[in-house]
Amino acid sequence: MSFDDIVKSQRIGCAQCYYTFEPKILEILMAKNISVPYKGSLPKRLKGYQSILVDKMTVKIKLEEAVAAEDYEKAAFYRDYLKVMEERDNG
Repeated sequence: MSFDDIVKSQRIGCAQCYYTFEPKILEILMAKNISVPYKGSLPKRLKGYQSILVDKMTVKIKLEEAVAAEDYEKAAFYRDYLKVMEERDNG
């Protein structure tokens, strides 16, 4: 999704969309005086999948932070952990 699509529909497509456009989305929420983290709703059939998505996004963020800090040992750990998570999902 593009940011314009998110603004028009007032819905965020996926976790990656939120991560990509987080500063702009937070700016819009603050302008509307919404300060509580939005938990959002999720279709019942995807409830179990939500934790997998959140876990993957958390590991990806930690990987990016480790690379930015030039902590390559941690980065390698997160990279390998992410591969295991993806293999588990595809396997």
